[in-house]
Amino acid sequence: MLSIEAPFMVSLELKGCGVLSEATINCPLLASLDASFLKDDCLSATTASCPLIGSLILMSCPSVGSDGLFSLRRLPHLTVLDLSYTFLMNLQPVFDSCLQLKVLKLQACKYLTDTSLEPLYKDGALPALQELDLSYGTLCQSAIEKLLACCRHLTHLSLNGCVNMHDLNWGCSGGELYEFLSKFSSAAVFSHENLPVSTEQPNRLLQNLNCVGCPNIRKAVIPPVARCLLLSSLNLSLSSNLKEVYVVCFNLCFLNLSNCCSLEMLKLECPRLTSLFLQSCNIDEETVEAAISQCGMLETLDVRFCPKICSISMGGLRAACPSLKRIFSSLSAS
Repeated sequence: MLSIEAPFMVSLELKGCGVLSEATINCPLLASLDASFLKDDCLSATTASCPLIGSLILMSCPSVGSDGLFSLRRLPHLTVLDLSYTFLMNLQPVFDSCLQLKVLKLQACKYLTDTSLEPLYKDGALPALQELDLSYGTLCQSAIEKLLACCRHLTHLSLNGCVNMHDLNWGCSGGELYEFLSKFSSAAVFSHENLPVSTEQPNRLLQNLNCVGCPNIRKAVIPPVARCLLLSSLNLSLSSNLKEVYVVCFNLCFLNLSNCCSLEMLKLECPRLTSLFLQSCNIDEETVEAAISQCGMLETLDVRFCPKICSISMGGLRAACPSLKRIFSSLSAS
């Protein structure tokens, strides 16, 4: 049994105290609580005695259920909630109780269904939410697509290891996709003419998108119509079946495609890209040269362990993109 009476404590970490059979926490000024792996279901009592909690980590807490989550309404300052590796099936208590939530982590919550997140993209639940982590979950492709299409207020989204995620085709379908890809033969794809004028589809606030280790993604397409004008970081590394990447993104600075061993096609129009990682990709020199020629601010290029790119290719890469300062190859960094 653990009993804590600390009137001035603001941060408490109980991570790994899984052998506790009972815990009583009375810390009225507590702002941050990490109760990862804790077995005791003392959430209701804790929210009553610690009303100033703003960050709450309940990762791998098997006893967390609806009653405890409904008690979160006693925490008006709660902005960060981590429920990763729990057995939750229903998130409605979170949607009803955590109206100020900005960060929600649901890694490996494998009991969530394809409809568990519907309130986010159908009913506008959690209007203040900025960061959402659904890594290693089992959501279907349709649910992921609806989330991407409707939750435009998100700034950070992580879908790492999502086995049901297939093509990341953002904003294009059918003839629109064909028309978009055909424009890569022109001198410039990104222009204000390519951005649809619509008051119904505002710009996305997304800044960081992580889809690391998604084994079933074969094609990633982010066209101007997706309106990802603030996207600065895109990580698709370790997606072993990814073959084609087409990205038009004005503010993208960081693109990681390392260990995408099936990658063969890469077309970019990213004028502010500064770092491009292609380590262990099955991509040839000509394709890389064409891609980086449209990235006028590129400084770092990693082509280590790319079997189709040899050391004598470095001159061609520098000629294609004069702004390059660092090229990492299998033999050396130049």
